[in-house]
Amino acid sequence: MMTLTYIFGALVLLGLCIFVHELGHLLGGRTVGIKAKVFSMGYGKGVLKKKIGDTTYQVTLIPFGGYCQFYGEEPGEDRSGEGFEFLSAHPLKRIVTVAMGPIFKLIFGIILFYMMNMIGYTKETNRIMIPAEYVSSEYTSPAYSAGLRTGDTLTSINKREVKAFSDIQTEVFFSEGRKIDVTALRDGRELSLSVQPLAEPRSGRYTIGVMPLTKGIGVTNLVSGGAADKSGIKKDDIINRVDGAVVYSPSDFSAYLQKHPGKKVNVHFLRKGVEKSVAVVPSVTEIFTVSSGTNNKQSFVGDEEFKRSVAKGAVRVDGKPMLSYGEFVKDVGKGSGRSLIIDVGDKRYEGKADILRRSMIGIGIGFVFDTVEVKYGPGEGLVQAFVEPWEFIVMNVKGVGMLFSGKMDVRENLSGPIRIAKIAGDVLYYRGISDFILLMAKISIILMIMNLLPIPAVDGSHLVFYIIEAVRGKPLNEALMARIQAFGVFFLILLGVFVIINDISMLPFVQDLFK
Repeated sequence: MMTLTYIFGALVLLGLCIFVHELGHLLGGRTVGIKAKVFSMGYGKGVLKKKIGDTTYQVTLIPFGGYCQFYGEEPGEDRSGEGFEFLSAHPLKRIVTVAMGPIFKLIFGIILFYMMNMIGYTKETNRIMIPAEYVSSEYTSPAYSAGLRTGDTLTSINKREVKAFSDIQTEVFFSEGRKIDVTALRDGRELSLSVQPLAEPRSGRYTIGVMPLTKGIGVTNLVSGGAADKSGIKKDDIINRVDGAVVYSPSDFSAYLQKHPGKKVNVHFLRKGVEKSVAVVPSVTEIFTVSSGTNNKQSFVGDEEFKRSVAKGAVRVDGKPMLSYGEFVKDVGKGSGRSLIIDVGDKRYEGKADILRRSMIGIGIGFVFDTVEVKYGPGEGLVQAFVEPWEFIVMNVKGVGMLFSGKMDVRENLSGPIRIAKIAGDVLYYRGISDFILLMAKISIILMIMNLLPIPAVDGSHLVFYIIEAVRGKPLNEALMARIQAFGVFFLILLGVFVIINDISMLPFVQDLFK
């Protein structure tokens, strides 16, 4: 089911964005008298076809995406010189035809934003959390340094109203590293503070070191036979307290358990909105870390599943089968400081091994952020449907500039179809239809920006050519244009290969292979 959701999400998102783009070209051409030869919903051979006027409309076997082919659009194609042929038409008509593709992407995004503004959707809260690791390591949260604390509600930044966490991100981004004036509420008191954003070393994006406040931590999986499993805790439960301590983040939960190894704790959690609690006794569990270099560390947990692997004879140390878990711990402990080869099934760990003992209850955990409801009336919703895309466009245009200037890391911030498909699947599967529609609106606008860049072989370059032609009063040399476009195709192929390799390298299972 999960795989089908990812495939469906990717096809719908990318397919609709492409279809809307090609529909824009079709209607733009029709408006100025340029005729389309074929308009296809999907790629490949049409299984359903109907000719209306001079245009053949078709649906292919996989009706996602599409293309629009005009009469006389290829430079080497025989043309009669009629005005309905693309390259025979006046350059201003071609400009309209080409520009309408990206413009339709923008219109599509605005329509989706407006629709969701009217229906209503949730955003992550403007109440903030500053995790313990943001103040207890080499990195110190700028917000914490300025005096903000977990639970504060940010109401404005630089006198602009803040309603959700995305508003905080937008204002910090637009600060470009300049100090921002923040107004916050704490226990009914209003605070006014100045915060100095810092650029993240890897991405280059500015941040003030805050996260949305959580409802607690979500249980993502359980170790079969572990303490949590035996107590009745289930996947998707949201842990919000341990004994009397509020839990905001995985580090909060882990820190509390480390203080109570082997002692009973009361875990309070939400299950489908109903609060429950169970008594759990954390067990001291070994975490084995294998290092083969400064930045190459792998780790695994000596949990119940691992112990079952040992019992089955699937674990070896330097080729020697381990007869018991105790023998494995002893052998690894003796090997501390020297290189070992540890085989767990078909997975191999090679390097210097260390043993860290941690108090655990046998669950995988992640953040579950608190949310606020966003809904507007018809008038305000329409205004917001233009404001949000505008801010998003400016943010992405600045982002493109930062990529070219080297201020933002290309590998971290450049996404291709594979990563977009992964994001689409994640959002649809984990967050639902509303967030998926909003993502589609944003991706449509991002693709509009990319289409308008003056890169040979994309719409932006064609617009440059036709504007030059309109100003000069005569077309550019076809051979020169062909060479420019050929270079553009070559460049896009290289870029495509880089982006695809980069996308694949960012997939979690690929990153795990190289840890």
